Amino acid sequence: MRGAHIEEEQLVLHYLGALDPGRSDLIHRHLQVCACCQAHADEIVETVAALALLDEPDEAVASDEDVDPSTRPGER
Repeated sequence: MRGAHIEEEQLVLHYLGALDPGRSDLIHRHLQVCACCQAHADEIVETVAALALLDEPDEAVASDEDVDPSTRPGER
């Protein structure tokens, strides 16, 4: 931590689980009492979650073989 706040890099590593347990615990305790760092951490969590979604295969997209032709637009 630099000054009274946690550096962004440390927050990212904390949420990725890349810090040793002692350091992570220190950051966790700081976030419980520092609204400024907690707000910054919330933004980082949203970003990390969005990036994780980009890495997941899209199982919701069906192949052409899985689609009923009668439900395709313009093909009735």
